Amino acid sequence: MTKTSTSKTNVNLPTQNMFQSTTDNDSDAEIDLFYDQIKSKLDGLVKNPLDDTINRILAYSKTK
Repeated sequence: MTKTSTSKTNVNLPTQNMFQSTTDNDSDAEIDLFYDQIKSKLDGLVKNPLDDTINRILAYSKTK
């Protein structure tokens, strides 16, 4: 016969430090600084295609 038992200290239960907020003042400042550094590059990613370009893409997709 096999004897089984369950531990009272389950390692799979979440602990209090798992739920601590990582957005304290230092983290917010770091995030803001990082965003300021990449903001111009993000703005460069914004694309405004011409209507003619959109029409060509739609026409091409309908032929396939």
